Amino acid sequence: MAFLDLRQYLDVLESAGELHRIKSRVNWDSEIGAIAEEAIRRRAGALLFENIQDYQNTHGKKLLINTHESPKRMAMALGLPPDTPIMEIIKTCKQREKQLMKPRVVASGPCKEVIHMEGDVNLLEVPAPKLHSKDGGRYLQTYGGVVTKDPESDWTNVGIYRGMVHDATSMGFLWVPTQHWGIHGRKYKAMGKPMPMAVTIGAGALAAPTYYSYLPAGVCEYDLMGAFAQEPIELVRCETVDLLVPASSEIVLEGEMSLDPATFRKEGPFGEYPGYYTSVWAEPRPVFKVKCITHRKDPILQCQTPGMYPLEPIPHLTLISSAQVWNRLEAAGIEGITGVYIEPAQPAVIYISIDSRYYGHSRQVASALWGLGLNYSGKYVFITDSDVDITSAARVMAAVANRTQASRDLVIFPGTFGGPLDPSMDPEIKRRTGGLGSWDRVLIDATWPMDWEPREEWGGLRHPPACQAEPELAEKIRERWESYGI
Repeated sequence: MAFLDLRQYLDVLESAGELHRIKSRVNWDSEIGAIAEEAIRRRAGALLFENIQDYQNTHGKKLLINTHESPKRMAMALGLPPDTPIMEIIKTCKQREKQLMKPRVVASGPCKEVIHMEGDVNLLEVPAPKLHSKDGGRYLQTYGGVVTKDPESDWTNVGIYRGMVHDATSMGFLWVPTQHWGIHGRKYKAMGKPMPMAVTIGAGALAAPTYYSYLPAGVCEYDLMGAFAQEPIELVRCETVDLLVPASSEIVLEGEMSLDPATFRKEGPFGEYPGYYTSVWAEPRPVFKVKCITHRKDPILQCQTPGMYPLEPIPHLTLISSAQVWNRLEAAGIEGITGVYIEPAQPAVIYISIDSRYYGHSRQVASALWGLGLNYSGKYVFITDSDVDITSAARVMAAVANRTQASRDLVIFPGTFGGPLDPSMDPEIKRRTGGLGSWDRVLIDATWPMDWEPREEWGGLRHPPACQAEPELAEKIRERWESYGI
């Protein structure tokens, strides 16, 4: 089963030794973030902090972090056996994504157990952490879903966008105009109206990984979450805005965000997924005015610390994205793809394996990928033959070393829009491109050349033969392994 209630998922993680309850007193100011980082280094599992300084007598007392930072926990979130191999997890997501499932609207749910209307709203009642010492403030929203709706249609978007607490009723958000909520926001800005918005936090095991996913405009993440869970998710209506949120949410924030620059306040910096501060100063950004908070009794604030990805590359959120890119490439008519794996240490890097079928096959794959319009992925594309395990960066690099010549196999596609949080980008370029940034995208073609002729000394192959044991002999060895007494 997949878990659409976060607490059910935590029970299963705890029974498997994958959740640790931290009862020692900890400080929300940098200490929680540092503990979470060390836990990732030690592969220590998810952490539930239950004794946070200044939060003994508040509505919110608990903070959850590191819920998906391992393939094992991602497999469990999908209802798969904990030891499911990484590529099998990706293939499961690839198949389930094709079966989108509309959600079901219900009258009420656990997220309505406590309701704070305007005048009783206080974001400081929730233990929002300052995760990194140079962060510009306390980030309550790092792992929830920001819900917005297209004012011209019924298209609802739910995505993960960071949000910093300004005061008891307002938060600053990093808003990128090319993202899907950016499309919604541009329309509201043109209308001269603030954008209705909600934030759903802690809506089950599959919520955050789904909100990180790649979907085309017009498709809602709730449909995809149902596909991954293999059952419809239940939604409830917000109290003050015309939006729907998962009924099982731990915390829901409701309100409006103004896109009028005159209302902006400084947000940031924040230690983001590249592992660096792309700027060490705050910048004026849109403000979310919170008019209502609903939550479960004794709510759990779910967070993440993304700055660890380059240091401890643990596959988790990139597994779903890998499956989606695979599906998009096949939908574009590309044949022969045998695997797609987005590098967990840095999602700008993608590994793709193919059965090379014709001259220029790998170039076609890269061109189609770059045509998908991915903001944060595809800066570097490594394409290998299908015999390479692309879930191993070491094996991909071995293929690069053994199968490429730079003058032949390195292709640069310059001047595309890029990930605005990329620390290699000149801040002035980001300013001139409206906050988008600029990437030179690169293909490293690590497939054997298609124009080589078969050679007799290679046993009729078109490339040098491998020197490992023949498959038949290797299989016999495995069958007799116990007899060797090793």
